[in-house]
Amino acid sequence: MHKNVVRSLASALAAGMLFSASAATMAATNSASSDITLTFNPSIVIADVGDITITNPALDTDAVASDDFCIGGFGFPTFSITFESNDGNNDTAFSLSGNGLDVPYSVGFDNSTNGSFTVVNEGEPLTGLDRNAASCSGSDNARFQITVANSAWQTNDVLDGTSYTDTLLITVASE
Repeated sequence: MHKNVVRSLASALAAGMLFSASAATMAATNSASSDITLTFNPSIVIADVGDITITNPALDTDAVASDDFCIGGFGFPTFSITFESNDGNNDTAFSLSGNGLDVPYSVGFDNSTNGSFTVVNEGEPLTGLDRNAASCSGSDNARFQITVANSAWQTNDVLDGTSYTDTLLITVASE
């Protein structure tokens, strides 16, 4: 009887090992994949645009002032910038208004803070400008310049006035 117990135990062990091996080779498997995409929706910002005040320019010189500001964004390589005069005249010229007169001025743009200015036309975008920063976190990367020609402001009529003003609207758009 002792032999029967040993045989039964050996048979049970062999069957268990066979079942384990069969279960491992007969296990069900499945797999899936995931495509990973990083997307940026275009976002653009303009910051740190300041007011321009030109006080008592020197006689026989153009009245000139500039302002540094920041253009930032992501999701695009280039942008456009448009300058518009809000002088209420519905025309295509930049002009300061006051004392019943309009005094023309020009606008220049530099897509850096140390390059040369490109003269812009009122309401016409400058296009294909390289984006220089993803965010505006304290450093300026662009500038504009206002120039009132000596011949426009050094006249008897204009010199009799006190202040001539305009609101310059600056619009940036991703391309």
